[in-house]
Parts: sequence; structure tokens; C-alpha cells
Amino acid sequence: MIRIKPYRTSDVDTILSWCQDEKSFYQWTAGILGNYPITQKEFSFVESLMPFTAFDETGIVGFFTLRNPDESLDELRFGFVIVNPHRRGTVSYTHLRAH
Repeated sequence: MIRIKPYRTSDVDTILSWCQDEKSFYQWTAGILGNYPITQKEFSFVESLMPFTAFDETGIVGFFTLRNPDESLDELRFGFVIVNPHRRGTVSYTHLRAH
């Protein structure tokens, strides 16, 4: 079962390891987070959003942020969505639930 939890800075190395090259990095970030390879300090920008990790019994399997474009919680947008490339296509999100 996939669950979500608030992002922790201790997760940063795992998440950043999923971008193995410049092309995948820019597909994920559109260059907004900085240049490849990104540093932990540059990635800390996501803490100003609402960052979450998706996990199962094996560990972290994904990451995403939510942001409110109008400073209101009436509308939230997903961003910086990334899935562990070794788990892509193997994770079932039909049982996703908040932790």
C-alpha cells in the first residue's frame, strides 16, 4: 500500500539520486530548482512549498509538492512529481492513502 507523509530533509539524498542525468533532471524540474546536479541546499527550496513523499513497506517511492498559486487553499497544484525509476510501472496508486 502506498502512503504519503510530509517530506523530511533526511529524504533528500534518496530523491536526488533518482535523477541520474541532466535530461531526466530537466524533465523533472524544468530548470526551476537550479542546474544539474542539484545540491541539497538548492533542493531546500521545496520546503517553501508543501512537499510530500510517497512510501510503501520498501521505503520512499515518490515525491511531489503541492502549492497554492493564489495564497488560498481553495486551489492546490501538484508539482515536482518524481517516482523512483526502479519502481516506475510497478507501484499501484489505487490504494494511496494519507499517513
